[in-house]
Amino acid sequence: MFRSTSRHRGPKAVPAIRAALYAAALSAFAWLRAEQVGDDRGSDSSEKAFMVILAITLGGAVTVAAVAFVASKTALFQ
Repeated sequence: MFRSTSRHRGPKAVPAIRAALYAAALSAFAWLRAEQVGDDRGSDSSEKAFMVILAITLGGAVTVAAVAFVASKTALFQ
């Protein structure tokens, strides 16, 4: 006779729902706390300039890598 080999392991959605509610609560508390920020890190213009330069450099590196990848793949068909 045919016997089912699968076992019922209980609801797996409960931990996921609990984690989602916990994350939502933490997000809400962080948002409420942001009204009274104690420090002002990140507002320095030299730090902002560094982040812009870093973003441009990383964007250029990703672009060069993508162009090299596409060029190597199109070279296979020539």
